[in-house]
Amino acid sequence: MKIALVIERMDIFRGGRETSTAQTAAALAARGHEVTILCQSGSWAHPGVRLKAFGRRGPLSVSLLGNFVTDVQHEAAAGGYDIVHSTLPVPGAHVYQPRGGTVPGQAAASRRRHGFISAMVGDMLREISPLRRKMTDLERQVVADPKTLCLPVSAMVAAEFEQYYHRSEGVKIVYNAVDIPAADEQQRADWRQRLRYSLGATSSDVVFLTVAKNLALKGVDKLIEAFAWWYHKKSPRAVRLVVVGQEMHEGYQRHAGLRDVGRLVSFLPWTADVAQWYAAADACTLLSWYDPCSRVVLEAVRWGLPSITTAYNGAAELLAGGAGIVVPSPRDRAAIGAAFEAMMDPQTRARCSQACAAAAETVTMDRHVSELLAAYEGARR
Repeated sequence: MKIALVIERMDIFRGGRETSTAQTAAALAARGHEVTILCQSGSWAHPGVRLKAFGRRGPLSVSLLGNFVTDVQHEAAAGGYDIVHSTLPVPGAHVYQPRGGTVPGQAAASRRRHGFISAMVGDMLREISPLRRKMTDLERQVVADPKTLCLPVSAMVAAEFEQYYHRSEGVKIVYNAVDIPAADEQQRADWRQRLRYSLGATSSDVVFLTVAKNLALKGVDKLIEAFAWWYHKKSPRAVRLVVVGQEMHEGYQRHAGLRDVGRLVSFLPWTADVAQWYAAADACTLLSWYDPCSRVVLEAVRWGLPSITTAYNGAAELLAGGAGIVVPSPRDRAAIGAAFEAMMDPQTRARCSQACAAAAETVTMDRHVSELLAAYEGARR
């Protein structure tokens, strides 16, 4: 098949959406398909994958979006593609897969996160934002077209299609997937020993890990508060919290220091070798305010690392077999503290790791691409 994957900016250092698109493109090309990534701008390259960047045209965000959608539509009409698979709402695309969630789902998450007063102000701003109105109109057009196949990456996002657009037909869940580096037990042990030594952590210390580029959206402030509350209440021995992210950390470091856990919380810059930290950690924590299907939790599952996440993360659905603990909300300090306490038990962690092994096949790129290809065939028919 001749396949076009549509994404605004193709830079894998931006975040999970871009990384997922890159891994999907590479896997499709490996199966012999002709793959082109259509984007405004991009710097990613891979054998067998063509990248076509239209450029950023327009003085405002709304005009940038509108011009890009038009460019994609013209290319789709002229390019002879069997499938146009878009991660943003492009009317006429064969497949719509909103890796960032639906537009109203994102708005609901913002209201949930910021509280009543801020939410009212946010709603007013969204109503008058030309970009938000444009995105809303485009998504309504796409979802209203019965010829467009909608592929939510979790049941949570599928429920958004039903709730906000009353659409369940032509909606097929294709869970997100991840690749992880090949590493034997000796390599993992070496990474674990070296990185824990860099923290000053012993082999018996329990290390909780958060990986996030958007620390606010991933609830890192609430994580620190819950960690401090639990630590001072239970006084556990030998515990550390590590945050690997891209933002400036000073405010979060002060947040930890003011709660007298600054010495226990380490903030580290983003690294392409994040898998090494999965090897070093004992449990992954991601208190998402909104995540259609977090790559971090999926990577942890494939690594055999137990996870603590929220019900607002679509990836939490894959922990149902015991691969981790799902808490109701980043604000539920008691539930988060109880999850920390549970993960201090090595037997609990071992059981979760076994459940991760059982769930790992669900989140492989091979499974993901097979389901995509089956969906493509359905969309073509």
